[in-house]
Amino acid sequence: MEDGENEEFLENVDINDDVVTLRDLFERRKILLRKKKEILNKQYYANKLAAENQQQELVSVPLSGELEQEPPNQNLTSELTTLTTILDTTSTQNRDENITSIDVNINIVEPNKNDLEFSSDDSVTDPSFVALSDITNLKPLSPANTEWFPEREIENTAKKNGRKRKGNPNNWKRIINKRQRMMGEEYIGFKKDGTKFVQNDPKPARIMGPICMSKRCFSGKAMYCPKLTEVRSEIFKTYWKMSWHEKKMYIASMVDKTPTTRKTKNSNSRRSDTKVYYLKVNDKKERVCLKTFLETLGIKEWTVRYWLGEKTTIDNESEPSAVVATETKKESARKYLMALPKLPSHYCRQSTSKLYLEPIIQTKSQLYRLYVDYSVSRNEPVASRKVFEGVLFEENISLFQPKKDACDQCCAHKAGNMSDEQYIKHIELKDLARIEKTLDKEAARKGTIHALTADLQAVKLCPSLNASALYFKTKLAVHNFTIYNLGTNGVACYWFDETACDLKATTYASFLVDYLTKLLENDPKDVVLFTDGCTAQNRNNIVSNALLRLAMAKNIVITQKYLEKGHTQMEVDSVHSVIERKLKNREIFLPSQYATITKEARKVPSPYQVITPDHTFFKNFAHKDHLIYDSIRPGRGAGDRVVMDIRALRYSPSGTIDFKLHFVDDFVPLPRRPKKILSDSLIDCVGPLYESRQPISKTKYDHLQELKSVIPKDYHSFYDNLPFK
Repeated sequence: MEDGENEEFLENVDINDDVVTLRDLFERRKILLRKKKEILNKQYYANKLAAENQQQELVSVPLSGELEQEPPNQNLTSELTTLTTILDTTSTQNRDENITSIDVNINIVEPNKNDLEFSSDDSVTDPSFVALSDITNLKPLSPANTEWFPEREIENTAKKNGRKRKGNPNNWKRIINKRQRMMGEEYIGFKKDGTKFVQNDPKPARIMGPICMSKRCFSGKAMYCPKLTEVRSEIFKTYWKMSWHEKKMYIASMVDKTPTTRKTKNSNSRRSDTKVYYLKVNDKKERVCLKTFLETLGIKEWTVRYWLGEKTTIDNESEPSAVVATETKKESARKYLMALPKLPSHYCRQSTSKLYLEPIIQTKSQLYRLYVDYSVSRNEPVASRKVFEGVLFEENISLFQPKKDACDQCCAHKAGNMSDEQYIKHIELKDLARIEKTLDKEAARKGTIHALTADLQAVKLCPSLNASALYFKTKLAVHNFTIYNLGTNGVACYWFDETACDLKATTYASFLVDYLTKLLENDPKDVVLFTDGCTAQNRNNIVSNALLRLAMAKNIVITQKYLEKGHTQMEVDSVHSVIERKLKNREIFLPSQYATITKEARKVPSPYQVITPDHTFFKNFAHKDHLIYDSIRPGRGAGDRVVMDIRALRYSPSGTIDFKLHFVDDFVPLPRRPKKILSDSLIDCVGPLYESRQPISKTKYDHLQELKSVIPKDYHSFYDNLPFK
């Protein structure tokens, strides 16, 4: 039964029936707790919005009939109290059994699930959306009732999810069993069961047997058998500490082969030599009989015969093995992967060393097919799919993926690697951020503020076409930074290639300052900017100082808010989706073609505004003379809050930065001392970032020259004029 069906079943179950399981009661309590928190969320934000709109007339819209007749907190609290009493008085050992003698009398109030749904991020597309400004039948929260908010319960320190560990074969059960066999310990052997071999045959540990008691050994002087006492135990222990190869070499060194002295009449005798056995005592080889030799080492005669029949000496050449062949194939796969051009991740450059293959390759299956064709055409060994993907993992190489993937924490919970409590906290953080954006979006449509969302589109390449020559050649990187106005649905796209600027914090600061400067010239009012929490792109000291300077210059308040990691879907993403559809199956020979296609991507309500900045556009906001705050970290000492904990930043015209760690908190001043600057030198004083176009590498330039064979001649001059070093 799916999760949704589970909850629907539990909500519809009649707890007054004769048969009720404790599992049902536990699940019912979990659902009620979650609904209680959702209702408290709506209560808080309803009152927050009501306080901001005191002069507007409010329309009473009940959440549901049941909730309007009786306060939801009373119903939920009553049922939760009853459930807790029942569960506390029941033995834990019978939790999974049916209970037929519990007298349960619970009045279940089932609110409409649609009225409590927070998954939609757009009030227009959500048919069950109830405007928070229309809710007047909810009781206000006292400060004591807000302590449950999950953001207050987040641990001060959290472990970062590191890279998945590489498998350690030494810990595998099969390898441990082999090692125990090699060391002479107990192990599980294979046994034939019909037509199959099954590993279910316990084998005892190796033990040292008795010495030979024959008269020949005791009466003769040639054999050292009677003199072996405690030395045998040391020989046995030393022998079984060796690897199989060392054991073979030891046997070969302790057995001498001499030609037979007596000849038989039969010329086809199987005996071709005489074996003389020795054991090393005090660094001296002493002769012993075969029985003493075998019993001292704890091995069988056929083991010795088999090992002596192999090429065990160092001088003999070893036969090629499957391991050597596999290593050769791995090197072939590694050589192929190293030859492919790669990209760094544009959204987590400072936190990962992973490299990404260019987006021309979409799947691992496509990559492996290209590798097979490449190897076969050159008559090189081909690694299996498993070996190939193993090399891909070892080299920390991945296929390029769009930024908006599934949330890591949600996937971890789905796989059972995260507790329900942690998952509920994560979802509530997501809902709080989305509610915050919904409130600001409504305010922007009423004309009280400017509300914006901004993000960088996945990297594009130039040239881009279906030609096999492109697979092994590096290409020019092209980027699009997009800003979406939530109040007017206006869109601005900044298309630029890597010769204009690289991806650094001052690059994004230049885009934001340019857009906001033009926006505030005609309509000066406060600005709210929503972005993801990427530190290199949005949540850093350079962008914050640039926005602070702009707030001081325009005498307005700029607020920057960050969405929850893994749930950063915004309206600006729809722009990137439209552009991607327009680019599908289109051949690109120049970076300017991306800008042209973007202009044609939308007609209503207005075409996308496209800006193609060159190197003179970008400002050096990272210069130390332009930094009012040296850091935006909310803490100072070890263990204090860090930049990643910030949920919102507010830049005031007075030249100060305020922050909040939780959306439900008030803004507090940043615990840093700002520099004093002249009010007439805020934006215009910032100098250019570059004096000329940024050169590409000589390797990339050479590759682009080679790619001119698949590019029309009209475009060759662009590639000839690219700067390189």
